[in-house]
Amino acid sequence: MTDNDNPLIPAVLQVLRESDQRLAIHQLLQGVKAITAIPELDDDVQMALFKLNWLMMNALYQLQVTLLQEGYYLVISTLDIHLEPLQQADNRARQRQLERDPLRDYYLDWSHFSDTTREQVEALMDGVWQHYISGDQEQKAYQVLGLSSSASMQMIRRTYRRLAGLHHPDKGGDALQFMEVRQAYEVLVKARGHR
Repeated sequence: MTDNDNPLIPAVLQVLRESDQRLAIHQLLQGVKAITAIPELDDDVQMALFKLNWLMMNALYQLQVTLLQEGYYLVISTLDIHLEPLQQADNRARQRQLERDPLRDYYLDWSHFSDTTREQVEALMDGVWQHYISGDQEQKAYQVLGLSSSASMQMIRRTYRRLAGLHHPDKGGDALQFMEVRQAYEVLVKARGHR
């Protein structure tokens, strides 16, 4: 794939232009899915999620550059994605800001989409989990799985398998609910030091 090959760009742009509110990445993805079919990205679920997230972010960063030339700044944050009209002076300042964004560089380099291995995705996620897990996230994870904090690891695994099967997109479930269940399970596995 190359810059012009990202199949999500038209749908991402349509959702952004039609939205009158700030969107979280999962809300943007829901809007994109309502407009276009998401291509099969990988047989491995974890790699497919990585690639879908990468394509979404790539589309956003490509659009950020394009929209800047049209007088709009695309704010890109996990929980806050929206367009802001620019004044002429803002345009130059925003352009300089884009040039110093390491995330932008990462998501515009297509080798990260095609060459990233499952092991690298797991290592990346391990690093994220170490910084992410707090008492609040752990409690929320128990709530998502419908368990108490006294649940055994065996009960957590059994409940995860049941809910993952129920919500798995390949079985007609909702991908967002599946990801929420998966995230809750990962939080509890990491919090308890199991693998």
